[in-house]
Amino acid sequence: MAFSMHRISAPVFGQMLANLDYIFEQATAFVAEHSLDEAVLMQRRLAPDMFTLGQQVLWLCEHSAVAMARLANLAPPDLATEPDTNIASARKRISVAREFIGAITQDQLEGDPDRPITLKVRLGEVTFPAQEYLIHFAKPHFYFHTVTAYDILRAEGVNIGKIDYLGAIMKERISAK
Repeated sequence: MAFSMHRISAPVFGQMLANLDYIFEQATAFVAEHSLDEAVLMQRRLAPDMFTLGQQVLWLCEHSAVAMARLANLAPPDLATEPDTNIASARKRISVAREFIGAITQDQLEGDPDRPITLKVRLGEVTFPAQEYLIHFAKPHFYFHTVTAYDILRAEGVNIGKIDYLGAIMKERISAK
């Protein structure tokens, strides 16, 4: 099968965002069962110099939906710029990112894999060829923030496991045996 920017991006981002939404569904039940303050949970972090759970969600959505917008030469969805302070707003942000990514067609992403993608980072502007941007920048950042959000929720006691992080693709294959 030929390399496809769409095949290695949209379904992967969509799957992981769906998995994260499920994990936040579990977090909702956990918060209710333990009478916890969602705002406190959304402020949790793994280390003092790391982003909060709310910031992790903001950045994982940024590195998926905004990356896809850049690759498709589209305006990015409105994801807001402030971190989420409750689970419902985090799930809404995830939903907006999923819907945006799900609407991008294969034709919108194909073309020159070396076309320049320029973005601003803390250290200034950086330009990548499109394929390198997706593979070596957007996806690693997305996975980092996604797994960190999972880890924060797991560390707080939410009853989730690796199979929840991997999601339906693994659950379907395990159930089929």
